[in-house]
Amino acid sequence: MELVVVNGANNLAKSVIRGLTSGGKYNRVKLIDFRPYKDGVYAFQRELSSKGIQLDKRMSSNVGSLEVCMEGADKVVYFTHDYFSMTSCKNNTLVATSQIAKKLGISNLVAVCPVEHDMAASEDSQTWIEKRQEVE
Repeated sequence: MELVVVNGANNLAKSVIRGLTSGGKYNRVKLIDFRPYKDGVYAFQRELSSKGIQLDKRMSSNVGSLEVCMEGADKVVYFTHDYFSMTSCKNNTLVATSQIAKKLGISNLVAVCPVEHDMAASEDSQTWIEKRQEVE
């Protein structure tokens, strides 16, 4: 079975992919990313290959290419990308991914959007974490 991962070239995504493929349910991973040909992805590809898992790297830099890459998918995991320059807006990419999933009839889409503590700031007396906890 194939697992499709959007923005899967970052370390967090690779760790989750390791966990999802460890049970033997997935023998193929389609990794869609703005930069899928980084050295770390090739090392990850060799790691998965040694376990009998095929990694298919796909480059996506716009909505059109993202849709082509997602065609045929049944299960998609979306990760917030970790690039800070020369990339599309993270929110727009998430919205586009969900719209494409709906259009293509993808039955299962999961978004993983970790909080980026090093990029967070607040000008109020409370930190943004305290504000979130207060609302929860």
